[in-house]
Amino acid sequence: MNYGICSNGSRDKGYKTAIKIAEILCGLGATPVFEPEMEEECPELKNVQGVLFEEFAKIDIKTVITIGGDGTFLSKVAKHRDLDTEFIGVNMGSIGFLNEIVPEQLEEDLATLVSGEYDIIDRTQLKCDVFNKDGVLKGSCVCLNDLVIVRGAKPHITTLFLSIDNQLIEKFRGDGLVVATATGSSAYSLSAGGPILMPHMKDIIVTPICSNTLNGYTYVTSEDSVIKISLDQVETVPLICPDGRDFIELESYDSVVIKKYDKVLKTVCLRKDSFFSNVRKKIVQRGYFYENG
Repeated sequence: MNYGICSNGSRDKGYKTAIKIAEILCGLGATPVFEPEMEEECPELKNVQGVLFEEFAKIDIKTVITIGGDGTFLSKVAKHRDLDTEFIGVNMGSIGFLNEIVPEQLEEDLATLVSGEYDIIDRTQLKCDVFNKDGVLKGSCVCLNDLVIVRGAKPHITTLFLSIDNQLIEKFRGDGLVVATATGSSAYSLSAGGPILMPHMKDIIVTPICSNTLNGYTYVTSEDSVIKISLDQVETVPLICPDGRDFIELESYDSVVIKKYDKVLKTVCLRKDSFFSNVRKKIVQRGYFYENG
């Protein structure tokens, strides 16, 4: 079995964890695969017998293993989501909601991964299309966590028209809106006051950010709903960010159409812990993390 390994060098200092994972996988009879640029970035990997350097799209990859935080996981999903593969992360960040493997249990967790004795979570993804005032498509993207439309460079209130399934729901005023999957429900949407959904759920959440009204409601829609967010004429153009990435520039009278993407993202689940227990644990850890500097 081939396992693609993607490491964030700013988190994985000297790529020590990447090297260790490669050694463990080789010892388990699996083949660790790194993208070609890693051959120069980490020459020590060439000393591990059995390592391959190849583009993931050119060979059969069983699982993509990311090393870093949630941001690393999301960026590698964005790069490799079209592969017919599974994803799992090694948590080298502060919290790691999306990362299943902890460095302290590396050998045990990798052995479980190679054995195939784990569950798969099919996670809903979102497709976003942006149209100009004439209905011409400006750009498209896919995201796993959320699509955020938030006020721009100046601290002006953003006015957005929210429609769900061709029905105008409200004229929103505030800092912006978060449209999230169940996966993204524990990220920005949660911080903005949205609900937490279990990761296998297919519902879509629309959560206001700092609503400048007395009714800043969160909406939970079905998986088949089509969400449309339209701009009026604006002085300061809001930003649009899929999974925290840069996207196209919005303009007055643009409209953003969001719906379920036609493919799920498969992630590996090694543990039988209660989802809500795990979320609570990680949120508590976040508090300790900041208190301890």
